[in-house]
Amino acid sequence: MAPTASPPGSEAAWAAGKASAPPGRASLAAVAAAGFLVLLKGAAAWRTRSLALGAAALDSAVDVVVSGASYLVLRRSAAPPDADHAYGHGRFETLAALGQGLLLLGAAASLMVAGVHRLMSGELPQAIDLGVAVLAASLLASGLVSRHLGRAAARSGSPALRADSIHYRADLWVNAGAMVALLVVRWARWAPADPLLAMLVSALVLRAGAYLVIDSIGDLSDRGLPAAELRRIEAIVASFAPEVVGLHDLRTRRSGSRRLIEVHLEIPKSVTFEEAHARGARVRRAIERELPRSRVLVHADPV
Repeated sequence: MAPTASPPGSEAAWAAGKASAPPGRASLAAVAAAGFLVLLKGAAAWRTRSLALGAAALDSAVDVVVSGASYLVLRRSAAPPDADHAYGHGRFETLAALGQGLLLLGAAASLMVAGVHRLMSGELPQAIDLGVAVLAASLLASGLVSRHLGRAAARSGSPALRADSIHYRADLWVNAGAMVALLVVRWARWAPADPLLAMLVSALVLRAGAYLVIDSIGDLSDRGLPAAELRRIEAIVASFAPEVVGLHDLRTRRSGSRRLIEVHLEIPKSVTFEEAHARGARVRRAIERELPRSRVLVHADPV
């Protein structure tokens, strides 16, 4: 029997999920906040000559690049399917998340190298009170931006916004580590504290970057949905018994913030084509209600 769901590229299928398209205003707010922090921490790093503070400024500069890229990518991914992208443009979001992860890895590696050089030179930071005040303000700003992006990512399911939120949570560690380093230098006059804590923070940033890269590669390689979501789909189909006998060939993957689901339903061959179509449509709608931002393609197979 023929599929009972709209083709993946149809305007009707796109319109059904258009309301959940990832918002771009959250990324714009992140760009503005990161730009302000670059200027603030950059000026303070120049004044204090603190490696940890300089690394925090560098990390905020990376934020400007990746958040700006996310904004552009989110606008592109929200476009409806076209002749060249029948499944939509969601993969642009995953590519943005991958780029963010790679930039995090690069920034953390450069911080490691700078830390080694500073350990060898033994240079002490200056104007420590100024640096501590700037880092305290940066902690507050990064926390607020991360929370805002996290909520926007939860509402939209956007990988790019989720990556931005993770990045800003990593900034909290960068700022906190730099602040601790300056306080240790001030109270103990121990020069290695600045580069050592900067290197410790860089290890945490490396971990966050590795997570983003691995997760993005999984989506780009058409990894299926998590086992818990697959069980939910199976439970939904089972709830339609005896109208639907079972299922087979369940295939899933993600495209940006959307779940793409294809399933073959086993329907008694005694029913008419119209009734088989209606049963498949009811299952499709139930799955889409249970798993928001899903595009479900149902095949009705007689058994």
